[in-house]
Amino acid sequence: MGLYKKLRKYITGRRMVWPPEYREGMALDEINIRDPFIVNPGEGGYLMTGTIYHYSYNDSGMCVCYKSEDLRSWRGPFTLIDGKNSVYSDFWAAEIHRAGDKFCLLITLRPKGGKRGVYLFTSDRADGGYKPIARLTPEGENCLDGTMLVKGGKIYFTYCREYIDVKDGQILCSVYEEKDFDLPPADMDKMPCIARQGKLLFKGSDNTFRPTLTKKKVTDGPFYYEHGGELYLLWSTHLAGGTYALLATKSVNGEPDGEFTQLGAVYEKNGGHAMIFKDKEGRGQLVLHAPNAREVFGKGMEHAIILPADKIHLRQN
Repeated sequence: MGLYKKLRKYITGRRMVWPPEYREGMALDEINIRDPFIVNPGEGGYLMTGTIYHYSYNDSGMCVCYKSEDLRSWRGPFTLIDGKNSVYSDFWAAEIHRAGDKFCLLITLRPKGGKRGVYLFTSDRADGGYKPIARLTPEGENCLDGTMLVKGGKIYFTYCREYIDVKDGQILCSVYEEKDFDLPPADMDKMPCIARQGKLLFKGSDNTFRPTLTKKKVTDGPFYYEHGGELYLLWSTHLAGGTYALLATKSVNGEPDGEFTQLGAVYEKNGGHAMIFKDKEGRGQLVLHAPNAREVFGKGMEHAIILPADKIHLRQN
């Protein structure tokens, strides 16, 4: 381990408790989390999941959630997937979606000796009981950050092919029937792969707002949302100069696997990997993480930030 990594481990290790201790009454900036994803499952409160880690992004070994009644005061963590004794590392970018009578948890895992991919877990409730089902991305490709949209009885599963494989990161979409996800539980360490060929939606270099980093054309965190009869897709990347930014695209024909037009930046302050949810009053809220990396020598740590979703459309129109 190099000197910088040793110093980073020493400083952040002193400041972070691992695994995170259960606490109540926490504000969002007290919870160290990347890739935040908030759902309102209609069971009395909100649930936030995402990526947690100790020293580096791949030392988590678990997927957790935090709960709140008002989006201001949070309690947790609560374990959704305990993978400390499994063959997986990473445990990145968990998302929870509803498909029929099931909750689908999508999460990025790296199997020992294999390539990173997106895996499916299902449960009959949002806050636990998840059973391992299958890998949804090709076993021979490094993929991450899966999301999904249920439309017309079909599941549009959209994910990123990593730039470490293809240099110019990709966002692709595979189409499933709802019944394709209704599979019996599998052994967690031996989940079958049910990946389908993904259709390329766009690449990291298709960003027209500002050039992406020359050697790191990242595609992160796709997420669909509908507004005013139009279908949009959020995504994040590293812009020239190194800042992490949230960008938006719009489907030309309204289809999740159609052609997308780049609209530009939504958030440029070194934050991103966002999603949109509706609060109890039916208002759209956007949540993202910022800053994009834990500040080793400062007090800043990645945490969720919630913004009114209508701010997005003011920027675009």
